[in-house]
Formats: sequence, C-alpha cells, structure tokens
Amino acid sequence: MRPIIILEIPVNEQEYDVIVVGGGPAGLASAIYTARAGARTLLLDQSVVGGRAIYAVNVENYPGFPDGLHGGELVSRMAKQAEKFGAVVRSGEAARSLTLSNDPKVVKTDMCEYIAKSVVVATGLMQRKLNLPGEERLTGRGVSYCSTCDGNFFKGKTVVVVGSGNEAARDLIYLSTIASKLYWLCNSKNVTADEALVRKVEERGIKPDLDRMVVQVVGEEVVKGLKVKAFNGADETIETNGIFFATGTTPATDFLYKTGIDLDANGYIKINTEMETNIPGVFAAGDCTGKSHQIIVAVGQGATAGIMASAYTKMKQS
Repeated sequence: MRPIIILEIPVNEQEYDVIVVGGGPAGLASAIYTARAGARTLLLDQSVVGGRAIYAVNVENYPGFPDGLHGGELVSRMAKQAEKFGAVVRSGEAARSLTLSNDPKVVKTDMCEYIAKSVVVATGLMQRKLNLPGEERLTGRGVSYCSTCDGNFFKGKTVVVVGSGNEAARDLIYLSTIASKLYWLCNSKNVTADEALVRKVEERGIKPDLDRMVVQVVGEEVVKGLKVKAFNGADETIETNGIFFATGTTPATDFLYKTGIDLDANGYIKINTEMETNIPGVFAAGDCTGKSHQIIVAVGQGATAGIMASAYTKMKQS
C-alpha cells in the first residue's frame, strides 16, 4: 500500500464545493457545469486529462463537428473551458482513498487531503488484461494496450492484435498504415466487431484468426513472439515485434469497494436518472456507470451530475 504524503498546501487550496474524480469527457463536463454555476471545483485525474477519448484519432459522431475532430483536441477544449470558468484541473494526481459517508467528503491523494461538500466520480474504464505469462513483465517492451500511443514504435515491423471487437478492428486499421505485417488473433471463435469495421480490415488484406487462443508472451528483454494454442490442441509460436491487446475494458472502480458506493456485479457504479449514487452528495457519470461507451453519452451524464452536484452544494450552504 502506497503511503499518503500530505503536503503543506494552503487551506484555501484544500477545500472545495465539488471534487470531480476522473478527467475524461464525463468528468470535464461535470467540472464545466459546477464551475460555471459558481461552485469551487477541483478535478483530479491520475494520468493525462482526457481519458480514453484522447486516443480517438477521429471523432466523427460528436455533434457540431461534421468533419470530425481528434479526441485529444476535443477534450483539450473541454479542459480549457472548465478552467475558464474557474475549475482547478490537476493531471497526474490520483485519488487514492475516498471517505464519503460523512460531511464534508474527504478525497486523499499522494499529495494532499482534500475536502468537499460533494463528489462526482467519473473514473471511466481501464483496459482488461489477460494475465498471460510474460504479459506484465513485457508491458512497455513490446506489449501495449494503446495502438495510437505506441504504434509508431513498430514502424515496418510485425505486429499482432489480440481481440475480436471494434477496438481490435480499429487498432488493425490504424496499425495497417505503420506495421509491415499484421496478425489478427480474435482469441475466440467469433468476430464481434461491426461488419463495416471488419470490411475495412479485410480490405487491407487482414483476415481474422478464429482457430487459436493466445497462451503466452514470449521474450526476455523484449517481445519476440506470441505462443498460441489451436482449438484442436496444436501449439505454435508466432514471431512478432509487438502485441496490442484489445480484449475489452473493465470499470476503474476497484478503489471504491470500501467507500460504501453501490456497485453492480461487474463493478459499475449504480446510479439513478439524476446520476445520484446511494450516498447523498455523491454522483457518478460516464463509462464507470456502465452506460453506452460514447463521448456524447458521457458528456450528457457529466453535465447532469454537475448540475445535481451544484444544487447539492447550494442546499448544504443554505
């Protein structure tokens, strides 16, 4: 367990009306609405603000941008808008523990202990790992979970994409412009990606492999191959320089199990139509609630959570 390091931060930088945990589209929308309503707002994100949306090469279905827009540009504009209204946006500062049942709410990071009247949880999703032998050890050494982050490291090289859904298909389309050779291991007997995406992949000469399962990442210092097992039982090692896992996601809610927030069997936060959790003053929005994984849905939820959080803080002040 990592220690909590409390810095000497002035009291006026520790106390807020609303703390938003998570800086993806849902969290940013919440911060825009709470700050604009006059609530003193802090947004915390463990990594780069923007969440998974920053990896979207071209967002074509967000209203108002008929020619599409890079996801990174879209969330950058949202962050600037939140700051324009007075929100404090801090990237690289993760919420490690939350105390939510009492007032005020307490959010601890490795840097500080913050208090607030209300909290919005918008932590999104994290990539699901297969926990194969060699997978963790070679992460960053040929194993990746983000094609747009790491694809350029494999220019002119051989790459394997593992997964059967839309994410895998999009990775293949993107990597086909970079890698010299691509394998598509679905890791199942069925392709679940949309037909339109599958057609685009196949137009690039890439066929889905539905006959084998991955069993081990091979390599010492860097990835050298991927061991696979055919459904008929035969083993084989595919030589490759890189492996991109696109095997789905799971809600980033592990740190919430001791907070008292109700989670469903899959770890998604339970909410009502007003984004309220079971704890008064605590709201949730975005992919961590298990709703449609679309930016526009996350933004709508975030806006609703922001409106409700602002109203809650005003009620507590009266």
